[in-house]
Amino acid sequence: MLPISSHQSPTDCTSRRTKRELRLKSRTLRNLRKGQAGRSCSGNWAKPCVSRPLLGNFEESILRGRFAPSGQIEGFTAEIGASGSYCPQHVTLPVEVTYFHISEHSAPSPFLGVIDLDGVGRKGYSVPSTGTIQVTLFNPNKTVVKMFLVTYDFKDMPVNHVTFLRHRIFLVPVQENDGENEGPHCASGGAAAKEKAKRILCYLMHLRFQRSKSGKIYLNEDIRLLFSRKSIEMDTGIPYELKSFTEAPKNPKYSPRV
Repeated sequence: MLPISSHQSPTDCTSRRTKRELRLKSRTLRNLRKGQAGRSCSGNWAKPCVSRPLLGNFEESILRGRFAPSGQIEGFTAEIGASGSYCPQHVTLPVEVTYFHISEHSAPSPFLGVIDLDGVGRKGYSVPSTGTIQVTLFNPNKTVVKMFLVTYDFKDMPVNHVTFLRHRIFLVPVQENDGENEGPHCASGGAAAKEKAKRILCYLMHLRFQRSKSGKIYLNEDIRLLFSRKSIEMDTGIPYELKSFTEAPKNPKYSPRV
């Protein structure tokens, strides 16, 4: 005769089956609720789930004010000059500098500097149609932080049109050649993409230009700068160097003034 403990009455089997069915039903309901919640957030792209979505990348977001600054530092100035067919008088303007407690790729969080050009003139700072822009940034101790030099050629810009230049300075491995830094073939090469990812943005300058009705070229609106809060030191044992690249709109190169 089997022990009494091994017998299972019909009542016991029914109660266990009922409990198992209840657990399955509750689990199914939870999964359905989760699926509906996920669809309610991702199914309606016209209503983003965050109130102030970031732009395409870190750089654009910080330049356009999508990050709330952590504070402001007074006393920065910038000397602006140009050379070409003529050399306009250099001007020194205050720089509104804010800092942020954010970082990308473990790099130090940057300072954002904004140089308002309204004080120079109603149209901005007059420059030759082709030449070099020089912007020297000074800290509150009047020490040079960085001197930016950017060449340009806007002889073919129509009147009442605008454009911009974005000048970047990266810290890159010395074995990385120029072809891997820029060019449409970068996206197709896995090795090149990895090398490009090692670049660390150290400095950036964004310049806006316009040609007036009279045909003169002006730096207008403002100049925006990104620069490191402290010197970047690489502990990887790989030698690095600074390389600069300048980009401009391509299609179209110039846009009508609004």
